[in-house]
Amino acid sequence: MTLYITFSMKYSGVMLLVVLFAVSILPLPSIAEELCVACHSTQTPSIVEDWKRSEHYEVGVSCYVCHEAKAGDYSEEHHGYTITPVVSPKKCAVCHESEYLSNLKSKHAFASINGPLKTWYKAMVEKGLDPLNSDTARLNPPEEFIKDLVTPLYPASGVLKKTGLLESPDFNHANQFLGCLECHGSYVYSDNGELVGWPNIGIGRINPDGSLGACSSCHTAHQFSIKEARKPETCGKCHLGPDHPQIEIYEESHHGARYEADEDTWNWTAMPWKVGVDFSAPTCTVCHMSEIATPSGKVIVAGTHDVGSRLKWEIQAKFIMYQSSNPNLAAGGFKPDRELGEENRERMERVCMQCHSPEWVEGYFEKYEMVLEDYNVTAKYVYNFLNKMYEEGLIDKSNPIDEFPEFMWYYVWHHDGRRWRMGASMMGPDYTHWNGAVDSIFDKLGRMIDWYETQKRIKGEEATLLKVTQAAKTDTAQPTTAQTTTQTTAQIQVHGERTSSPDGLKLLGGLGAIAAALIATVRFLR
Repeated sequence: MTLYITFSMKYSGVMLLVVLFAVSILPLPSIAEELCVACHSTQTPSIVEDWKRSEHYEVGVSCYVCHEAKAGDYSEEHHGYTITPVVSPKKCAVCHESEYLSNLKSKHAFASINGPLKTWYKAMVEKGLDPLNSDTARLNPPEEFIKDLVTPLYPASGVLKKTGLLESPDFNHANQFLGCLECHGSYVYSDNGELVGWPNIGIGRINPDGSLGACSSCHTAHQFSIKEARKPETCGKCHLGPDHPQIEIYEESHHGARYEADEDTWNWTAMPWKVGVDFSAPTCTVCHMSEIATPSGKVIVAGTHDVGSRLKWEIQAKFIMYQSSNPNLAAGGFKPDRELGEENRERMERVCMQCHSPEWVEGYFEKYEMVLEDYNVTAKYVYNFLNKMYEEGLIDKSNPIDEFPEFMWYYVWHHDGRRWRMGASMMGPDYTHWNGAVDSIFDKLGRMIDWYETQKRIKGEEATLLKVTQAAKTDTAQPTTAQTTTQTTAQIQVHGERTSSPDGLKLLGGLGAIAAALIATVRFLR
């Protein structure tokens, strides 16, 4: 042991002399690099090895180039250097300006502002404050603000409020941070020298310098790999699950099957990416981001970090709308733009037609838009049915997500209805039908109808039950009398028009009404 300690002390002294000599002859970034590598090779060796495998290493981008603290950055003293652990997109923009600027136009950059922090952002604007100034966050902590919200943005909040758990000091609301904000992005700022909202690499992170985004969400540190960012699995870290299952839909599609078969032969770093030469099937980035070229190298669509620039429709909201050139929904900037939507579609079709004939492409998009219309008709119907229940006093608006019909409406637009639309957009038939349309209509709308009828019977209002109609828009053809008489009760038209109850419906009395209510209750709870 004595021999080891003596050797270590001698070795440390030699290393110190080497470092001091380097400090005396090397420029500042090079000195910092040597010092960083000397320590982190022992403390965090994996990130050093990742960096050595990166393009950054090859072209001389050292640790201090990215981690040097600039004006507006959170900073801390670190062994004689002022550094920041939060490398914002503004740092990346020094070399990757076009990628930075196009990302600022994307919904990725606004993923937190339009999602979990939307209510906080709007509240700060109403106060006349700048939401992107970190002092605003320090004085009005977003993480505290969102804990008290009762909103479908945090769907569990309604039941938490109803049960009293929302205000419980024992409930941490930690799912908001290691759930929502992990993908959407947190607000990172300094409060009395402490870094709040960190660590986080969410795609819409708000950084201490006021910039939006985290490049390392897709190009993870410290390799910052193009190959990694182009892999569908990278997108699938966030685009998965019951409400936006793009990766699952892709995996069941013909495109995903071809990717699985061929991807080990692809040239993942080629730019532009030549169809049929560098890759043989669409991935997320092929369709939405990458610069795509013919086998001869002729570019047919430019690369972009605006992931909506080849999309005609916004399909994840409650109702279908055209894309917008301004992604800031929270600030009211999102204005559906038909002309832009058509331009985006033309760009997407150029990609599709590298493999498919124009007839195939146009035919598929035609059927796809029919699916979107079917969803819209259904969603408007369900939404108006929900509002009818509010008007009749069956449910209460004061808590927007704590009663059964509210749950069903949320699932229709936020879960099942998205699967319906996204399945159709990405050639996933099971998600279009069973996990989408059937779950939306047969399950969720069916349960709403059942619940409505049950409440009416409990209240002894069977005679006021409404006749079901299929009409969803004023220009939709009305069903024939024969069709109408075969439909079930307790439906309304999208525009709120009512039809009379069937003459044969008789009032159930006493125990019969109670029995019917119990049976119906069991049905919608199953």
